[in-house]
Amino acid sequence: MAAAEPATLGDLLSHARQRLVESGSDSPRLDAEVLLRHLLHLDRAHLLVSLDRPAPPWLAGRFDALVERRAAGEPVAYITGQREFMGLDFLVDRRVLIPRPETEFLVEWGSRRLRRDSGRSHRGRLVVDVGTGSGAIIVSLAALTEPRLGTVFVGADISREAIEVARLNAARLAPGRVELLVGNLLSWCRRPADLILANLPYLRPEQLHEGIEREPEAALLSGEDGFDHYRRLLARLPETLAGSGACICEIDPSQRKFALRASRTATPNRRISVLPDLAGFDRYLVIEPR
Repeated sequence: MAAAEPATLGDLLSHARQRLVESGSDSPRLDAEVLLRHLLHLDRAHLLVSLDRPAPPWLAGRFDALVERRAAGEPVAYITGQREFMGLDFLVDRRVLIPRPETEFLVEWGSRRLRRDSGRSHRGRLVVDVGTGSGAIIVSLAALTEPRLGTVFVGADISREAIEVARLNAARLAPGRVELLVGNLLSWCRRPADLILANLPYLRPEQLHEGIEREPEAALLSGEDGFDHYRRLLARLPETLAGSGACICEIDPSQRKFALRASRTATPNRRISVLPDLAGFDRYLVIEPR
């Protein structure tokens, strides 16, 4: 009897996809590809042109183990320890929230703001990321913004474990550009900030669902209406945000009305708006000078 032909990379990928379909994954093919690429250290293009190659003997067992972890509900980013954000490769684990694509808008908006306001002030600008988590926002902003003398990028988080992860990412992706500290919202800030960015917890308890329950609960939930963290942040803005400064926050779309109301109460002399994300949902609270 002829020996069976060795499994190809395509065979492994097909079997993994089917296993993840059975487990209820929303993106079985993508999940399987990411896990296989992680083990082989290949980008997607190189994987796709290699699907007819025989799988090396060591691969099947290790790949199956990762697929089973994903089938059990563990996020792909925690399995690989990595997540791409703003074209940068961030380290992530269970100590931090996994960065989402919609949060990239905060970096893009902040970068435009810094470029527009460059040269308007002779003093060093202070840029603050509140609740920095993995450091995705502040590290990306520092890495993708042209260095300017005196501009200070600071990320703060109440979680010491999150700051440990953020420091690893800053050292890799924006060495020497970002200061990271343990601090509660803006209570630590002793000088006016020119730009404040925040992606704070904003979910209600009933919004927790399968797929995010393995992420840190403290990075997701914010009281009964999901707005407790932002209420406290907004209350500090009058004493922390520079007169010419701006603030942008990521919120839950259902919070639009009371986000506007709370912002107008806290900062009545500023222009306040809510911008949509790419799907058209009200996602970004913006507070600017009039």
